[in-house]
Amino acid sequence: MDKNIGWGIIGLGNIAQKFADCLKLVSDAELIGVASRNEEKAVDFGIKNDSKYSFGSYEELFNCEEVQVIYIATPHTAHTTWAIKAMKAGKSVLCEKPMGVNRGQVEQMINEARKNNVFLMEALWSRFNPAIAEVKKKIDAGDIGEVGYLHADFAFYALD
Repeated sequence: MDKNIGWGIIGLGNIAQKFADCLKLVSDAELIGVASRNEEKAVDFGIKNDSKYSFGSYEELFNCEEVQVIYIATPHTAHTTWAIKAMKAGKSVLCEKPMGVNRGQVEQMINEARKNNVFLMEALWSRFNPAIAEVKKKIDAGDIGEVGYLHADFAFYALD
């Protein structure tokens, strides 16, 4: 790839910091801009993570031409609103889990992605876990027979 992918982050809490740390490990990614409703918080987060720009509003980030993808780490109830605004600005979106709080919100987001011809994805790392990918490959190939039942739990302790 000749060019880095320009990333922006909104919702600058703990999850956003973990994402920014991981983004530093991706050779063709660059943190271009970060945004918070509190400009001081954006500036501090931007300095800590070598962001080119720090914005005091999400809309300013959405209007930054160097940003191609927005990572949304706001509270769950705001995911749909900000994802749709980002996509209307022509940005692709990687949205923290859950993408929406109900089916209707997710459908709105998918429709907006299609309408604006941008990429939209929920930030669900387990989809790319090698063990999950291998099981899916075996199921698709018919190696384990027809799946008749699946029970799965996905949880973690969110304690310090």
